[in-house]
Amino acid sequence: MVLITSLYFPEYAEKRVMDENSISERWQRAVDEAFSVRYNVPSRSIPTRLDFTAQAYYRGISEVLSEWITPLFSLRNSLAHGQWVVAFNETRSAANNDKTKKLKDLSLWHLRLLKNMLGHLERLIYDLTVTRYAFERDFDKHWTGLDAARRRIENGKPAEWEKLLRTRHRRGKWHREMNISREARERGAKAT
Repeated sequence: MVLITSLYFPEYAEKRVMDENSISERWQRAVDEAFSVRYNVPSRSIPTRLDFTAQAYYRGISEVLSEWITPLFSLRNSLAHGQWVVAFNETRSAANNDKTKKLKDLSLWHLRLLKNMLGHLERLIYDLTVTRYAFERDFDKHWTGLDAARRRIENGKPAEWEKLLRTRHRRGKWHREMNISREARERGAKAT
């Protein structure tokens, strides 16, 4: 919403984005409209009339939206509707086993990496929409970060990350206990 209501996003494009039915369709429409404005190509001709490099940018962003972001929105909606254990289909008439499995596989580790990935995607779309030169200049940097998060999710080792968190917690707890006992000794020494 911040991007499409900015001064850099035309009002007619904002209206077309808001006319879409789902949040996923709105994100894709926003990307279409941003490419249309940036490369001066009618939105109905996106991506076919974009040059090769712009088409590659477009396809990369669209792939991330369809393969990662749309399923994330779907999981978020299930959770928001109280489907914490069993997810249902869109009409809520039957259980959706695929979505239920994804809900069960979801962990803090996955959510942190998805948040990282979303941050890189947001910066890409912001640069596409708002900046004059940064999109092309910084695309590879943002894409590398996005792709690294995606690869960590696919090849992930959440157990190692959880072990690291437990180790840090124990170490922090030990340091706090040591600091408390040292402060108590120092207070006792001052009192005498």
